[in-house]
Amino acid sequence: MTITREDRDRTAVYALAGEMDLYCSQEVKERIQEALDEGIRKIVLECSDLSYLDSSGIGVLISLLTSLRKQGGSLVLCSLCSTVRSVIQLTKLTGFLPVTDTLEDALEHLGTEEDNEPEPSVDLRGIIRDNNHPLLSTAGMYHKEFNLDLRRVRRLSQLILQKAPPEIREVNLLEQQLSEIIKNAVRHGNNNDPNRKTKIWFSFSKSHAHFIVQDEGTGFQKAEDWNDFYAKKMDAFHKKDFDRMMEYLSYRGPESVESDGGNALFAAVEFWNRGVVITEKGNTFAVRRDY
Repeated sequence: MTITREDRDRTAVYALAGEMDLYCSQEVKERIQEALDEGIRKIVLECSDLSYLDSSGIGVLISLLTSLRKQGGSLVLCSLCSTVRSVIQLTKLTGFLPVTDTLEDALEHLGTEEDNEPEPSVDLRGIIRDNNHPLLSTAGMYHKEFNLDLRRVRRLSQLILQKAPPEIREVNLLEQQLSEIIKNAVRHGNNNDPNRKTKIWFSFSKSHAHFIVQDEGTGFQKAEDWNDFYAKKMDAFHKKDFDRMMEYLSYRGPESVESDGGNALFAAVEFWNRGVVITEKGNTFAVRRDY
């Protein structure tokens, strides 16, 4: 990706172009840190040419927002494409991270510090742990096994989605959400060990997308803790309690790294409207979205 900076009256405007993912999101953080080191406390990210944002990018945004708030600063995003805007919305960042349509609106916002309104309430389901859940049934689904590392996940997701009918593709957003599930299996389940297999089942119709991903790891055993964390975050979100919500920006488990934080799961439980299900062992995730 490319990062271009322009200063406007003690505001640093960064134009982001390309894909903000695991491999370049830290570069964004480092570039913006340069402005913070100069004493600039107002940052605008102009995203008209940003085509992709994953959980690592979300983690960077949260880290920057937290740092700026502690220093009395502000961060505003503007000119988002529909895919990136959807990712921001799914992770509930729109409750306290300002998003504007244009750069001019963003600069005006920094002068007024008006808060965005949160989205309407949604059904709070969290992660379901149930070996017998219908979403774990593989009947009628395509099945593939892969030896993967993180560098191959995006391409694999794109290949799988070639089988999806055009009516449901939402190509970039659906691919981003599928990539996050597979990355979770490869990174946290298989510890990025290419000798371990990642098993994937998938099915599509004009009205649904259904995936099951299984790794060879010991399993996610913190689902209940994560659900409790998520419920508290959503409670603060709907009450517009910004100070309290700042306590629930990122979930930190024992194996989390800085670019993690539960953000992919936050988006997943919002996007997959038929549920996010795991087995008792916790090494198999099933998700489905109906259209």
